[in-house]
Amino acid sequence: MRALVTGGQGFLGTRLVRQLLRRGLDVRTLVRRGLEVPWLAGDGPEPVRGDVTDAASVARAVAGCDLVFHCAWGGDSFEDARRINVGGTRHVVEAAGRAGVRRVVHVSTMSVHGKRLPPVLTEECPFDLEGDAYGVSKAEGEQAAFALGRELGVEVVALRPTLVYGPKAPLWVLQYCDRVRREQVALIDGGAGLANLVYVDDVVDAMWAAAERPGVAGEAFLVNGDPPVPWREYLGAFARMCDKPLPPSVPLWRAKLEMQVMRIYGTLAQRPRRFTGMDLELMPLRTTVSIAKAQRLLGWSPAHSLTAGMAECEAWLRREGYLPRVAA
Repeated sequence: MRALVTGGQGFLGTRLVRQLLRRGLDVRTLVRRGLEVPWLAGDGPEPVRGDVTDAASVARAVAGCDLVFHCAWGGDSFEDARRINVGGTRHVVEAAGRAGVRRVVHVSTMSVHGKRLPPVLTEECPFDLEGDAYGVSKAEGEQAAFALGRELGVEVVALRPTLVYGPKAPLWVLQYCDRVRREQVALIDGGAGLANLVYVDDVVDAMWAAAERPGVAGEAFLVNGDPPVPWREYLGAFARMCDKPLPPSVPLWRAKLEMQVMRIYGTLAQRPRRFTGMDLELMPLRTTVSIAKAQRLLGWSPAHSLTAGMAECEAWLRREGYLPRVAA
């Protein structure tokens, strides 16, 4: 069996490629021009130079494949995000239809549901098509994937992961670890809000289940760790790794005010910000992302607790020199 992975050089894509190779699949990756990926040489996956925004290169990459895992995404502005996340997704499903591919596993995101979330988020919660470039373009891309799949006879299954963490995670591990180490982050309202986190290998397992499980074509699944954890527990794990105190707590109203003040005066005063826009969006949430549908139809449940996942992250951070090695 041959599988194509788009975005195979990214954080999630590289983990997926390695698992597929271990399972004995022939793996092909769509590699953007100019991107150096030395680990692809030898007995690794077959690289095809191209980009999801280039329909011809996508067609070359899909030809002869049985499965497609669409992990590629990008774009900061609405224009670029739609070009990559909507147009690129259309190219992938269209090429799959022409090549007779059985199934496309499309990696979407919980962000398709926007920022105003109910206490329990399920797949039935409506999309937010008026939000930011990432969430809106991913929602439109998922809609396009399903519509084209029905039109072309391609089985499309979408996964909507929450916050994917693990070794090499650029935002949820590297950036937060660095901010905690430098004491340049604070908790909002004591860190009582819920962090819906899922370990990267659990997402990869869900992708394989989505590729193999019969009777799930046309379905979308939220993919989350179980249960969610308070933000104070997540950042507290980094604090223990870095031998730092738990980040201080700031009320939400003050965090919003501080964010505004630092936007104006922070650069002039050369003071680091303790909050990002993402902090203000995520830390106050009290939402639990349900995985009941994935458990029922995919037969999938996360295998990693936060303790186990963060132990893997710590070992990698120390091995790579981001944290001091522990003396034997």
